[in-house]
Amino acid sequence: MYLPFNGIILLNYNVAIQFITDNKGKRTAAIIPIHEYENMLHRHHLDLELIDEYKQMIDKLLEEEANGTAKHISVESIKERFLK
Repeated sequence: MYLPFNGIILLNYNVAIQFITDNKGKRTAAIIPIHEYENMLHRHHLDLELIDEYKQMIDKLLEEEANGTAKHISVESIKERFLK
């Protein structure tokens, strides 16, 4: 298998990413510093937490709708309250 090195790209002024390419020049892998990889994992984990929080909020709203405890508000009531 032929995996030539295909240069260095700088990210955030001090993070270098290197790419491995196939024999046609197509990028097949990236080599990044460990600290950048750990930062990516951390950001991904935070994104998942936000997604889970959103799902929990929707589940709660659907449960309130199903058991009859949901509060419905009209556009007119919002306008009356906030546009006085």
